[in-house]
Amino acid sequence: DEFDLPYLYNRAKNLGIARRQIPIDAGRRVFHVSHGVHIDLYKFFFNRSIQIYAFGNKYRDITLNEVGTAVLGLPKIAFEKPLSELSYTELAEYNLRDSEITLNLTSYNDNLVMKLILALSRIARMPMEDVSRQGVSRWIRNFLYFEHRQRGMLIPNAEDILAIKGGTSTTAIIKGKKYKGAIVVDPVPGVHFNVAVMDFASLYPSIIKVYNLGYQTLLCRHEECKSNKVPETDHWICTKEKALESLLIGSLRDLRVKWYKSKSKDTTLPEDLRSWYNVIPSALKVILNASYGVFGSPAFGLYCPPVAEATAAIGRHVITKTIEKARTLNIEVLYGDTDSLFLKNPSHEQVEIMAEWSKKTMGMELEVEKWYRYAVFSSRKKNYLGILKGGGVDVKGMTGKKRHIPVYIKKAFYSLEDRLEQVQSPAEFEEAKKEIKQIIRDRYLRLKQRRWGETPEELAFHVVLGKPPSAYTKTTPQHVKAALMLEKLGYKMTTGDLITYVKVVKGVKPLQLASNSEVDVDKYVAYLHSVFDQILDALGLDFEEIIGLTKLERFM
Repeated sequence: DEFDLPYLYNRAKNLGIARRQIPIDAGRRVFHVSHGVHIDLYKFFFNRSIQIYAFGNKYRDITLNEVGTAVLGLPKIAFEKPLSELSYTELAEYNLRDSEITLNLTSYNDNLVMKLILALSRIARMPMEDVSRQGVSRWIRNFLYFEHRQRGMLIPNAEDILAIKGGTSTTAIIKGKKYKGAIVVDPVPGVHFNVAVMDFASLYPSIIKVYNLGYQTLLCRHEECKSNKVPETDHWICTKEKALESLLIGSLRDLRVKWYKSKSKDTTLPEDLRSWYNVIPSALKVILNASYGVFGSPAFGLYCPPVAEATAAIGRHVITKTIEKARTLNIEVLYGDTDSLFLKNPSHEQVEIMAEWSKKTMGMELEVEKWYRYAVFSSRKKNYLGILKGGGVDVKGMTGKKRHIPVYIKKAFYSLEDRLEQVQSPAEFEEAKKEIKQIIRDRYLRLKQRRWGETPEELAFHVVLGKPPSAYTKTTPQHVKAALMLEKLGYKMTTGDLITYVKVVKGVKPLQLASNSEVDVDKYVAYLHSVFDQILDALGLDFEEIIGLTKLERFM
């Protein structure tokens, strides 16, 4: 929509091709093709809900190279010279690869993406072109509007709902939020063996279903319902009428959990049918995970802050009561985040008691999502590392896993991960800690001795431009400073471009312009320190002791 078709359309006009012979229909923001369907994959993959829930954050930057590499293992062809200097053969190869990536994104894994768009189109009651271009709040709005019309119900304006239902009654903990959100339990720092992660299946959609939440039922007009209070708020829920949102979102949730998820694992079904059953839960997950948040967004057609606030409040209540139940069973709760609890060394019998209690008392399905051989928690929230019993490592919130950080530091973090994965028991931990110290000390010494390679390529940070460099007026982040330097040399920089830069003594420089002699080693040592501090704290290790600083030297 924003480049290829507008370019072809305008070039055809400039070449004198008659309008009726141009098979492109130009709109204000959208371009269609006359004899087919135009799906804008850039906008589809740009959708945060698709990125997180359908693709599990496989890609971070929304560029064809990043998405192609992460999803397909097929990167763009890289040339060291500008496109204008490529031969016709090189240009043809470059364009062919771009076309192959785009086509393969729709056809890989038995046409997964096309099936996903089709499934979302059917749920949202929208054309495929609109689904690929619009966000999840529009999908949910269209889905709910359709069901209103089917039942002959008037669709209220968001302003009318707000005037009748009012705003929120709790105070947000996070600055900028409108109400108090999910509960995050402080972690117990350290290394803990045999950790069960118990997860509420689709917690917020389940709450909307079980507790009958919707704009019609929150703060209803019935006096006798006012005693049916939402915990920690001034709101109450109707006991006489059923909310349409509760019925619809609850139905989608039940379809996903009780039908499609089990069918996707049924090996007796034909492969093509099982593939379809795999796609539908992903589509439903995208819709369901956004179904609570949209009611707290002013841009949503059925904006009703009390619905979002009540959902979060009941979620906190459910988690709090579940923690209390765990403690009555003498199970130590190591950590809790939104819809998950990390339990230390529970027996299978205790796990079953917890699940049965949750279903009977809270109306929520609680199940073991995974078992960690051991988990490492720092004192920070949303920040841990877990070694799965069946093999594999989960890393949450730790900078060492982020895609933008230099390869030089990332290599050390992966080495640390690999070593921790080999630990089978507490007795093996001391030996592993010695090797971890050596990994970090080696990275530090190579930095100080400037032994990172012939060029500073492994020290480069990689950040995508969120908007054109000229649009950054209030502040100028480091990657934008590097982009502006490239613009002065004639490079054209725009939204979505990946900027690769190095920290130098006088700030930052694009990788193309940086040399080894300019690298600011102290900045990289400080970054190495911040990355590994997150996990060393939990392991009982100290970065400065590892690199050999005495306590006196730290203050010098």
